[in-house]
Order: sequence, then C-alpha cells, then structure tokens
Amino acid sequence: MDSAAALVQLLNHPADFLKYYPVKCAGAAAPNQNAVNLRQYNISKLGGLGNVAGHRGATRPGLFGHQRQISSWILTPGVAQVNGATVNQAHVVPMVNHNGAIYGCFDLLGNVTAMPYYQLDATGDGLMVTGELSGCCFTWAVQGADLWCIHVQPVGGITSIALQNTIALTGRFAADPHTPLATFGRNDYPAGRASVIGVRQGGSWSLYAQTSNDLFSTITAAYRIYPGAMTRL
Repeated sequence: MDSAAALVQLLNHPADFLKYYPVKCAGAAAPNQNAVNLRQYNISKLGGLGNVAGHRGATRPGLFGHQRQISSWILTPGVAQVNGATVNQAHVVPMVNHNGAIYGCFDLLGNVTAMPYYQLDATGDGLMVTGELSGCCFTWAVQGADLWCIHVQPVGGITSIALQNTIALTGRFAADPHTPLATFGRNDYPAGRASVIGVRQGGSWSLYAQTSNDLFSTITAAYRIYPGAMTRL
C-alpha cells in the first residue's frame, strides 16, 4: 500500500485501517483557542520508506490463516513528504500543560475546571490529528455536531493517572462549565504511548486510539473511543 492508498483507507474506512496499521502522530501548533485550527498534514511510511514496499514489523490477517507483513505510518504537519500523501486542511488539537511552561505549550496553571477548547466542525478535510500521548490525557465534549477537544500533558507535579482522574471528575471547558468531559488517558493505556485520531464521515466525528510499546512500529491495541463507550476494534 502506498501513501495515497493509505490516506484513502484512513479517511473512508478508519476502523478497519486503524485496527491493524500503526499510525504515529506528530503534533502541531494550534494558536487559536476556542476555535477551529486547520493545517496541512501528510501521511507517509514510518522510517522514510515512502512508497517503497516494506514493513516495520506490523501484521494483519491474510488468506488461509497467514499473517501479512504491513507498513507502519506517520502523520506529520507542514510540507509534503517525499512519496507522501497530503491532507490540505486537517484539524489540529495541540498539547497544553497542566501546570508549567515546558515545550512552550499553553499553561493551564493547574486549573482544569475552565479550560480552552479546540473545535472539530464541518470544515476542513475530515481528519483530526493531535500529538502522541505519553502519559497525557485527551479529553472532549460533544457540542451539537461538533466536538470540543484538548490534549493535556501531566507536568507540574501531577501524575498521569491523577490527571485523567481529575479531568474526569472536575474537568470542564470555560465556555461550557456544566458539561462533564470524556477522557482517554493513562488508565486506558497503562504503558507505552497512544495516538488519538479523529475522522469525520457523513458529517459526524469519530475518535480512535491506538496504543504501542515500540513507538508505533507495531500496535498493542486499537479502539473507537467516541461515539459510545470505548470499544476495541
């Protein structure tokens, strides 16, 4: 599968694609709070393989019970990669800090009860990307046909599990202080890292998560985390 075919599969058959094909996600800046942030993104083979046939250790079932060797992928912002495929307007949900200035991310100052949001709506090309989770918590609320989202990093003396528990209990967006937030965090991926990817189909957003213990050369599990309860693919 080349990059163009991978992009078609991701946008049109996300559950089937993400069940088997690892997708590593590089984050990007989203300077507009409480708004939509669109940016060019590209999908290419992990390790710079481009369209060259090859794999990174991932597999999926093939005919007659055999396991097929398949490629791992990476989503990166900015200019198109060699042999990559481009999404001109992907929605970006940036990482913010729970309490600190590390990486130059927005600082919540330890307050998750009145957070900004980053909106997923009907604009753009129907793909949402956020940076890789390594103890972080991705959280969201439904607003009509849209989703409000944020990706919080556990800096400033809070553990990953405490961060998710706190957001699940008291987390709110400042613009809607009465709606509890859904979360995907360290309780849901006890080890390693996770990717959270959104795909819009028929005007509705779905969120998916993959977990990995080897930087997305392979995946340990894949889930649909919205809509409905978290369900393994």
